Amino acid sequence: MHIALLAAALCLAWATPALAGLHAERIGDARYEALRVGGPDADGGVGDWALGNGTICAVVSDPAHESPLHEQGGMLVDLGNCGREDDQWSVLQPMLNLARSKLIPAHEIRAERDAREARLVVDGSLPGVREQTTYAVDLDAPAELRISTRITRTGPGDRVFALANVILHANGQLRPFTLATHDLAHSVGFQHPAADPDAPLSLIRAVGSADTHVLVGGDEAGPGIAYGVQVRRAELLAPKGARALPILSLSGKSYTMLGVFSRPFWIAGDPPGLLQLGQIPFMDLDVGETMVFERAILVSRSADVASVTDLIFQGGTRVSGHVDDPRARMHFSLASGAPITEARPDAEGHFSVRLPRGSYRLRALTPEGQVRERSFRCEGQAITLAALAFDPAAKLRLPRGRTVKLIFHGVEGTPDPVFGDDLLGFRVGEDAVRTSLQTRSVSLAATALDPSEIALPSGHYIVYATRGIEYEAAKIALSIAAGETRDLEVPPLRKVVASPGWINADLHVHSAESFDSALPLDRQLVAFAANGGEVVVSTEHDRVIDPRPTLRRLGLGDRLAGMVGVEITSAYHGGESPYTLGHWNAFPLVYRRSAYRGGAPAAEGRRPRDLAAELHPEPGPPILQLNHPLGNDGSLKDLRYLTHLAVSGKPYVPTEPLAGADNHFIIDPDPKTGLRDFDFQAVELMNGSSMQGYRLVRADWLSWLLQGERRTGTANSDSHRLGEIPALPRNYVQLTDDDPAHFDEAAFRESIRAGRVFGTTGPFLEVSLSGVGLGGTFRGADAVLHAAVRAASWVPISALRVYVNGVLVERRSPLPHHADLEIPLHFDRDAFVTVEVQGSASGMYAQIAPGFEPLAFTNPIFVDANDDGEWSALGLDPTLDTLRP
Repeated sequence: MHIALLAAALCLAWATPALAGLHAERIGDARYEALRVGGPDADGGVGDWALGNGTICAVVSDPAHESPLHEQGGMLVDLGNCGREDDQWSVLQPMLNLARSKLIPAHEIRAERDAREARLVVDGSLPGVREQTTYAVDLDAPAELRISTRITRTGPGDRVFALANVILHANGQLRPFTLATHDLAHSVGFQHPAADPDAPLSLIRAVGSADTHVLVGGDEAGPGIAYGVQVRRAELLAPKGARALPILSLSGKSYTMLGVFSRPFWIAGDPPGLLQLGQIPFMDLDVGETMVFERAILVSRSADVASVTDLIFQGGTRVSGHVDDPRARMHFSLASGAPITEARPDAEGHFSVRLPRGSYRLRALTPEGQVRERSFRCEGQAITLAALAFDPAAKLRLPRGRTVKLIFHGVEGTPDPVFGDDLLGFRVGEDAVRTSLQTRSVSLAATALDPSEIALPSGHYIVYATRGIEYEAAKIALSIAAGETRDLEVPPLRKVVASPGWINADLHVHSAESFDSALPLDRQLVAFAANGGEVVVSTEHDRVIDPRPTLRRLGLGDRLAGMVGVEITSAYHGGESPYTLGHWNAFPLVYRRSAYRGGAPAAEGRRPRDLAAELHPEPGPPILQLNHPLGNDGSLKDLRYLTHLAVSGKPYVPTEPLAGADNHFIIDPDPKTGLRDFDFQAVELMNGSSMQGYRLVRADWLSWLLQGERRTGTANSDSHRLGEIPALPRNYVQLTDDDPAHFDEAAFRESIRAGRVFGTTGPFLEVSLSGVGLGGTFRGADAVLHAAVRAASWVPISALRVYVNGVLVERRSPLPHHADLEIPLHFDRDAFVTVEVQGSASGMYAQIAPGFEPLAFTNPIFVDANDDGEWSALGLDPTLDTLRP
């Protein structure tokens, strides 16, 4: 009855546009534009499989195309409203027995269609197990994608105790709301219990039996969208008849899971606990038995929960009202506190939701922290709630036509403001999961995106105005009262660090085009410009995009140069890389619009040397950069290549030779190509604000240089959110014409390859050795090191350090903000020289760049001391303290 009502309602709402577009087919070149699903998370390309009914459109990846968690495809990768460019879906990843790397391989996909329904049928098998998953849309419920999986035991094989679907929403890219429609009191909404994947007891405690998850899309990542994922059927079909199967539900910071166990529990429990889950070792399918798992995804056209729950509660009470601030979020819960839905008002402040019978509480929240509440009861008749009024917010008019970043800091008891909070309250345990837009700053770049004013809670603030590390900054005191409108006067910010012959670049930048961000590309580019960046390399996870059209649309094409790149991201444990190959950037690349993921290379189950071989034919060839090789903390080991070297499971040891027992995997040649995992050109010494990460990776980098292996050290932001700082840290790359409007991509690439680069979080550092610059080779035993140090007054610097073969040989301190140093050096043998400048994280710097320390490092200048025309590496000296950070 419930499903029939839902289908009827959907039919009435969507029937007219649905009549024209019922399709199921493999995507070919000729039909790519007609069948593609557009949006920031669209992956599908030629060779994949399209499904739609004119209202919603989906893409199932071809089995040959890898997924974010496995080397194989055959799963749902795109889902949105047809023609609306609103896809924010990452993947629906099946997992057998709750193992991330375990799935039943898909062997075949076929398209089927009749007069009212279109289907994609995916067949797969393992020894003793047959699987069939059908994706279907029809004209009777046009906003609904139905998914049915049947797993049948056909003979001896691995045990099957569960099937789960994992929906990725890394970094809160989608915001999961959990609803138990069979017992609303068990709903947890956006506040999920802690679930540590590495702590089994934590996972068990977090498992629930909710049957519905609503995944709310990012506010500004495209047109509004939400996905309602519902379990419709979970049964065991056996010769003795059908029996209901228990389902499992779980949401973490980066994933939502819905699954089914293969046998009923001996002792019922809702939600399942230790007693029920203790049965898992005894669960399996018998020969001839089939596990059926049916679910549906409802696709809405609004970024809120109510756009989905209104369909689920179609026969419920209509509750309407008005709020005088349309930015408010409306949270509805049972009187007992269990969350039921959430809605956003329209532009005039009107809202309405449908709710089952019962007693409820409404909490309305504004971005400035105001709260209004109403209690009411639903008895079946429509309800109009009394209007909700908020105190008027303070408004601050911002400068127009300026490039500047404004950072707000509350003082005298006023909290720091929070801009970009979606007010949903997504939490996992005690941890709030920030949105991609959440920040205490506003970026302006003289574009149409610049806001003319902002709302603030009344109070007292210090506003820091900055334009990046080459400019002076300003500190502005501000007091503002509720209901007041004021102008923010920002003085001109003077450029004080000249950098002729150098162009600054961030080689690792993300946006909503990555599966782990909801930050629109245009907003990221505006933030990049406001921070004084000049070259942005777009490195989305496993998706190639071209940022240059967006730069031109924003009017930033003459101020910022864009490059096409990718972050090759590995998470699968298997194939040639049982411990994953980590994360790697490649640039410049060619964007191939109709290719799967824009032409991104496959990564899962491969070794780095495979990437090097595949990328070689690209124009250039491109730079291959090893990203955050040791990570910035102890999480997500998969992304840290040097902790496991892809194949050994053991870390690189910098005090041992490359050919040693622990390290040789990195230089083992491929039998066919002769390439090594070590055949990359750059390594990310500095990722974001982590100084610990820099010092750890620096030890490995020096180990390579001592053994004669040259890799350019880089410094990048890896920014995904507005709360992070693009173009900090940054690289300065030597380029004869350093005007971004005249950007020479080939010269830029070759300068990086040659090591004509220094990285910095603040100081500008130009170094030469008797006229020989970074990456070059000085010939002779005696030379003078010339070091020009420049820094804005708000960037503290205190010391310059000179290293020869990684050993500190000279330190100069104190250091003024404008220093030109000459330091004589003598070399007894061939060597390499590097320089660092460092300061303390204090004063205005700590407010503008919280978590950072001022630091600049150079790539080496090499020394041919005996002038024999060859540079000879020193070799490892295990007594060097510099290799034990």
